[in-house]
Amino acid sequence: MLIEKVRGSCIVTVDLEKIVRDSGTEERQEAEKKILRLSLEVRMDRIRNKYIRGTAHVRGFGDKVREARLRWFGHVQRRDTEFIGRTMLRFKLPGRRPRGRPKRRFIDVVKEDRKVIGLSEEDAE
Repeated sequence: MLIEKVRGSCIVTVDLEKIVRDSGTEERQEAEKKILRLSLEVRMDRIRNKYIRGTAHVRGFGDKVREARLRWFGHVQRRDTEFIGRTMLRFKLPGRRPRGRPKRRFIDVVKEDRKVIGLSEEDAE
């Protein structure tokens, strides 16, 4: 489909696995909606975004980010146990964590993504 080719070239999906908690996520979703409406030549005539995504056969931005994170996690899990990336993914720092709300770590986000989709850790590989 021509729209998917044009759209795929407009929005770069590189480094999606790095997005853990970013203030720009909402802006990216808004930009995606605007580009989709422009490519389908749809005005703001009370047409739901869900309908527009279905017409263009496109998933939401959050689904794409979740898929990229889980793909990267599976790639790291398949590597050797001595691989530095796999070691650092599960590394626990000695000592206490600082006061306040705990920072959101990549492995915590992956656990949430697996829970949403219903995958076990072995299935993510």
